[in-house]
Amino acid sequence: MIKTYAIAALACLIMLASGCSAGEEVRGAWVSGWGHGYLSAEEVDATIAAAKKAGINTLYIQVRKIGDAYYKSTLEPRASNISKPDFDPLAYTIKQAHAQGIKVHAWVNAYRIWSKLPNPADPKHIVNAHPDWICKDVNGNITASEGQYLDPGVPAAREHMAKVVMEIVKNYDVDGVQWDYIRYPGVRWGYSETALRRYYADTKTSAKPDPKDEKWSQWRRDQVTELVRMVHKQVKAVKPKVIMSASTIAWGNYNPDFKKTDCYAGVFQDWKYWAANNILDANLPMVYKSEKYPKSAESFRGWLQGFKSWHGGKPTYVGIEVSFSDNDGVIAQIEAIRKAGLQGFVLFDFKQSKSRDALVDALAAAKNKKAASAKQ
Repeated sequence: MIKTYAIAALACLIMLASGCSAGEEVRGAWVSGWGHGYLSAEEVDATIAAAKKAGINTLYIQVRKIGDAYYKSTLEPRASNISKPDFDPLAYTIKQAHAQGIKVHAWVNAYRIWSKLPNPADPKHIVNAHPDWICKDVNGNITASEGQYLDPGVPAAREHMAKVVMEIVKNYDVDGVQWDYIRYPGVRWGYSETALRRYYADTKTSAKPDPKDEKWSQWRRDQVTELVRMVHKQVKAVKPKVIMSASTIAWGNYNPDFKKTDCYAGVFQDWKYWAANNILDANLPMVYKSEKYPKSAESFRGWLQGFKSWHGGKPTYVGIEVSFSDNDGVIAQIEAIRKAGLQGFVLFDFKQSKSRDALVDALAAAKNKKAASAKQ
């Protein structure tokens, strides 16, 4: 009996050291609001059928794209591309997916709130209603390469985002909430008037900080972290089992020094700290690399090694960009994730298309081959 307990304890220690958990592998897929996949009941049914066939057990549904809602919201305008006025994409997806044993996480874009197109016509949209919340760069520009962002250094913007998430959690049976764009647009951003006033008050300075000033960088890092911490606490107080995760930055080549990565130094997203301090339940780093090129494939595997060091005791579900490789390449990256001892993967993205059909067939064939081998 003592020997049995010792073996079990050793196994637990090994899992903790590698960041593993005894839970089921997450085989996930993101479904974006920019394409078709859950904009109508028919699309949802097709997506769930495809997920079931491919062995996908978790869907990350984009419920807030650019300050809009793919669910019934009292806080933000309804997304313009939903098929019918009375259709609730999130509610229907949860109902149909849960019936098939598939989990549903609400994918929420936090700080990116509009594209580069003309501003929305709706005066209630956050861009129009709260121009004082908009992030600015060091020169006062408000449009980054990916569009307009809220400034993480504005407490009112954080509070709004917390209300958005809590509206979803309280009204829907989601299995989790996944942050996206939970960061600054880049190192030159964060210069809204409100943020600067707060920085001056906190640091007892009055000079406009240089974009690369370390004290200013850490202050901005802390602003992003504060939203993660605040919402995690609020969600757990209401529904402790809801998983709070984030799709995080893994740009460029892997660097063993986390503080030299783009996520930490470039967009002020300290997901290593979030995991280690129990304000993030799972990390979904987006390692969008192609298997077609040796250096890119090598970089993908380098990042996997980093995640084994930086997991903070939380599971890592690695994001794969399916359009960057052929289907064999996608499967090779999934196997690399498993070989690294990480806990799952999430495919970007799972929109309705002929390429999705081909990928589903490839994943199903790989799943069946693996099952047949296990029986031998």
